[in-house]
Amino acid sequence: MSASTERKNRQTARNEGTDRKTLAQRKEDQKKKKEKIKWTVVGAIIVIFFAFVIYLNTGAFYRNLTGLTVEYAASEDLGIEAGSRSFSVAQVNYAYNMQYLNLLNTYGDYTSMIGLDTSTALDEQECTITGEENYTWDDYFMDYAEDYLLELSIMVAYAEANDIELDKDDMAEVEEQMATFDAATDYGYASADKLIAANYGRGTNRNVVQSVLELQQLASKAQQTIAESYDFTQEELEAEYASVKDTYDTFTYSYYYVAAETVADEDGNEAATEETIADAKAIADSIKAKMSKSKLSLADAAAAVVDGAELTEQTDVAGSDLDSELMSWLVDAKRVKGNCAVVEGTSGAYIVEFTSRDNNQHTTDESGDMNYCDYIALNLLRNDALSQWNEDNLSVIEENSSISTSFGIRYVGNN
Repeated sequence: MSASTERKNRQTARNEGTDRKTLAQRKEDQKKKKEKIKWTVVGAIIVIFFAFVIYLNTGAFYRNLTGLTVEYAASEDLGIEAGSRSFSVAQVNYAYNMQYLNLLNTYGDYTSMIGLDTSTALDEQECTITGEENYTWDDYFMDYAEDYLLELSIMVAYAEANDIELDKDDMAEVEEQMATFDAATDYGYASADKLIAANYGRGTNRNVVQSVLELQQLASKAQQTIAESYDFTQEELEAEYASVKDTYDTFTYSYYYVAAETVADEDGNEAATEETIADAKAIADSIKAKMSKSKLSLADAAAAVVDGAELTEQTDVAGSDLDSELMSWLVDAKRVKGNCAVVEGTSGAYIVEFTSRDNNQHTTDESGDMNYCDYIALNLLRNDALSQWNEDNLSVIEENSSISTSFGIRYVGNN
């Protein structure tokens, strides 16, 4: 091929963009374009990733993700149609940690006595209070959350089927409970939402707690409506109160306690002995004898026998709150004003004087027009009736209902 022909071909190639230099440049441009597209995609992925992380940290993810769904059965007798109610991961977290905190508040520093170690993950320690093998504390609190939300769903369905709704007073009770979170800054939290999330788990905030409390208030109102549908005769009220009077009657009395000296055992533990308790009882006996012989009051007799002795005065104490070692003597039906006795305790002795017993046959602000004893009896009988209603109805629906958990449930747990 002649030189002129080659030049002509090269010129044609350049014009058509098919010469080597143009092809190389085009290839380089395409490479740069692909790189740009790749890094644009990578950048978008990074943005999406960090946006998702931020989304998780705000808790919105857990509030929007379904954690548990209750499928409750129908009950023709109660007017409940079969249906379902879903709860977010955050709502399940609240129910789960609500029971966890209730247990901690109940046992305080003694949680180790029931086998709960608050410093160890709940799914890594066995729960021994149920007797089940391979059953963790995480299982225990998760089971509670499921049972709680199942019963809540059924009772809310009952309320809706029977036109039971929350009124202003009900909402005021919810708001009163919510107001406890307003002191968040007193406990070192920036806001109520921060306090709630720290104590009740991921995604929980004021709105989550209030949503559950409103359902709980509605369920409670439904239960109260059922209980109030039961009425009882005066004879039934009197018989009921007679069976519990020692618990609900109030007592006024005074006593002086003689503490027995303690003695160290072989291990260095200090405790009262039979001999030192007998010595304490002898002092109490001498006070009683002083009262009888010199016609002195308990206070004066105690001061005469024991220098600086001061009585403990108890006024209108409910039977359920009486000093355990004095209870059986105080609730004896034969007690009358001025009765005095020496009662031996486990680490000393009492000299106690009975003043009065109030059998609650009077009205109060709480009981309204009813005598308080009748009011107590009515509520006890209604509670028994409600328990039977729950056994006959609620438990039957629960047995025929089901609970399903979703992907989000794995976020539930104490962290």
